[in-house]
Parts: sequence; structure tokens; C-alpha cells
Amino acid sequence: MGLIKSIQQQHIRECTTLYLDVFNGDPWNDNWTLETAEQRLHDIYISPNFEGVVYVKNDQIKGAIFGNYEQFFDGRHYNLREMFVSRELQGTGIGSEMLAVLEGKLKGLGVTTTILFTSKGNKTSQFYLNNGFIEWDSMAMMGKDI
Repeated sequence: MGLIKSIQQQHIRECTTLYLDVFNGDPWNDNWTLETAEQRLHDIYISPNFEGVVYVKNDQIKGAIFGNYEQFFDGRHYNLREMFVSRELQGTGIGSEMLAVLEGKLKGLGVTTTILFTSKGNKTSQFYLNNGFIEWDSMAMMGKDI
């Protein structure tokens, strides 16, 4: 059994190593470097109203959630920016446990909604659907290369 606790600055490097292993592997096959991944996680960490948790087992970080909350007209919304669990522990409930702990913390901060972007039609989107998220008809993720 592991421990879920708030992310601290000293966790960034170990989270970066895990991030590389997860997202440079299947099914994402991204091309993160140690430098780019560490910069991404650091950028999220230093954002205003950062909240995040790590899952620690046997003194090693095995999962993490990074994000921040912002004020909207209808309450505070949490932007879940990154979530990852070690490949060998995916599907064991760690992600759901981390979400539950984080949601408890966020409720205490007056956060009313969590927002995230993820790929459609794969095990990642199914994970979020299984954890009570819904696809909003009123929102779309859009992009433009410049």
C-alpha cells in the first residue's frame, strides 16, 4: 500500500523520470526529453493556485497529478494538466485513489469543477469516464499550428 501526499518542489525530478517512462512508452509514444518534461512539470508547479498529489510506494513516486485552480463566474475550476501512473501499476486503482484524495483537497478550497483534456476513444478517456467525468457538449478542444 502506498501513501498519497501533496507535491513539493523536491518531487519534480522524480516525477519527471516517471513522466518520461509513461509518456514515451505505449500508447502515447511521445518524444519527451528530461529537459522538456522537467520544464513542463515545473511550469505547471509554479502556476498560481497549484495543487497536485503524488503516490509514493516503497519510497518511490509511482503516480502524480499536476494542475491548478482558477476563478470562473460560477466558482473555482481545477485544470487537471497532467496525470500519470507507472506502467506496471496502471489499472490497479492508484489513479482513482489519487483523484479521490485530490478532490477532497479541492472541495476544501472551494473548487466546484475539474476540467481536463484527453484523447478520445482510448483507455485514458475511459478511465476518466469511469471516475465520474462526462464529455461536455458545450466545450471543444481546438488547435491551430502557427
